[in-house]
Amino acid sequence: MHNWDFLHLYVDENGVSRVNPNATKELEAISFAPPAPQMLVSQSMAVQSMVMVELSVGWQGDWHPSPKKQWVICLAGEMGYQSEDGSELVLRAGSYILTTDTYGKGHKSWNAGTTPVQLALIQLDT
Repeated sequence: MHNWDFLHLYVDENGVSRVNPNATKELEAISFAPPAPQMLVSQSMAVQSMVMVELSVGWQGDWHPSPKKQWVICLAGEMGYQSEDGSELVLRAGSYILTTDTYGKGHKSWNAGTTPVQLALIQLDT
């Protein structure tokens, strides 16, 4: 077994959005794509859709909840986030976050760089 670490933006029991920088998914070595060698794979997650998003330089989103539980994967640029607990983080190309803060005040997000942000949003089936 192997654990894959990721960021998780969620809502706590008091309705406050927070960032868990130490969330993990367990991966298991399996024969996923024979005849390729075994690889580390998580359990399957049902998804609803995938959306591609581009945010122009200067784009800013005030407080809002995530529209769906979703994986946000940064493909290009720099995407800033702030949760209600004051945590701030920046996603850069190749980084990702699981956002499940679908109610309450949510989070702020913005283009934190000097180029457009390109994101792949994998929206989970709930």
